[in-house]
Amino acid sequence: MKRKLLNTSAARITKVYGLLLLGITLILSITIVSVVGYKQYRLERQQAVGVARGLKRSFIANRNDWFWWRLGNSTDTHNTFVRIQVTPTKKKSYALKSPRTKRFLAQQQAAKTHRLSDNISYSSKVGLYYHVSATDEDRDNGIAHVQYDVWLKLNGVIYLLWLLIRLILLIVLAFFALGIWLIYLLARQLNRPLADLTETTKTINHDLSNQYQTQLPVPKSPQEVHDLSEAFNQLLASLNQQARADREFVSNASHELKTPIATIRGHVSLIKRRGKDHPEVIPSSLEFIDQESERMQRLVQSLLKLSRANQLTLVTAPVNVSQLVTNTVDGYGASLSQDVLVHVAPDIVAEVNADSVEQILVSLLNNAQKYSPTQSTIVVGLTSTPHSLQLSVTDQGQGIDDDQKAHIFDRFYRAKTVRATVEGNGLGLAIVQQLVTLHHGQIEVSDNHPTGTKFVIKLPI
Repeated sequence: MKRKLLNTSAARITKVYGLLLLGITLILSITIVSVVGYKQYRLERQQAVGVARGLKRSFIANRNDWFWWRLGNSTDTHNTFVRIQVTPTKKKSYALKSPRTKRFLAQQQAAKTHRLSDNISYSSKVGLYYHVSATDEDRDNGIAHVQYDVWLKLNGVIYLLWLLIRLILLIVLAFFALGIWLIYLLARQLNRPLADLTETTKTINHDLSNQYQTQLPVPKSPQEVHDLSEAFNQLLASLNQQARADREFVSNASHELKTPIATIRGHVSLIKRRGKDHPEVIPSSLEFIDQESERMQRLVQSLLKLSRANQLTLVTAPVNVSQLVTNTVDGYGASLSQDVLVHVAPDIVAEVNADSVEQILVSLLNNAQKYSPTQSTIVVGLTSTPHSLQLSVTDQGQGIDDDQKAHIFDRFYRAKTVRATVEGNGLGLAIVQQLVTLHHGQIEVSDNHPTGTKFVIKLPI
């Protein structure tokens, strides 16, 4: 459960936000501390250099000058230490020191000193300090050499930086915790529609009795979840339609099979009851049984064709469709009671499955034959464009009403006006449409003026 929570979008967004905030904070902290530290270091350095320059400019080389310089100078003797070493021409050298300088030098010598740069050093007892020196001489007044040394402790800079780092860390931790909490709440709020969508999907998945009729909630925002919900609802509607079609298919198939089975069983029962005493009923009953069994055979064959068409993966090859259509009409057209005219453009070659194209044409010819008068004409046409071929079958039958054209490709669908007068099971056009779909083609139905129907099939070359 914990692993699932850590793998949610809210947790991932929070993690990415936390890492991003941490990285930005780290960069800003390093930048601020570096800039402030460098600026403070330059101020301290300028102060030390200024003291050294002031001593040199004033030429402090005796105790009297040193007294008056200290009296007028505001240097902090707790952090700044000055030593002046004077070497006279004829006298003994001596040193002038500011208060606490002697102690500072003793601590510096007592501990190991690490030199970090030309002017910066570190001692365990003194800490970090900056050193600057200058020299001068005045031989006219008997001074051979004067050296001015100024040491400036940088502990104030270190303290300021440490205080700044602690303040930054405190502010960062506070805003980091607050930011993580707020971004987690925001991420959960943004993901709530997706979570609701998931829960509803689980409910639909576990409740098979609803037959995909339940619709998912469609939130207004975010847009991605809104679009996903609408896409899921369209999928559910499609599945619901398919499930309803499957139920209707099973119901219609059962109904179509029930009638011939009932007829066969009725005549078998009649033969059993009256065959011995009335043998004259046997021939007529056998004829009815033969007719109904043949009807069942045609229905089962159509169901098998439809089932195979639904699961078929077509293997295509270059085929001379013009020759295929001509041969099919010549072979099948002889069994039709109508005249068949062929208008086929020569040498149309396409990448198709020859058996499927032949089955499509035979089914359309059979359909035209059933719904056309005996003394009429069926026209088969074949033309092509650079990208597709167009196969058409036109009859002179009674035509199809506009409100029925959308249903004629449904399985077992038959118009009420022909159910009792024309033999059939309503599967032929459903098989044709499935085979056309497998070819990535289209089938259209329109009126043939002045009377009849025209089926047009377009297949990609």
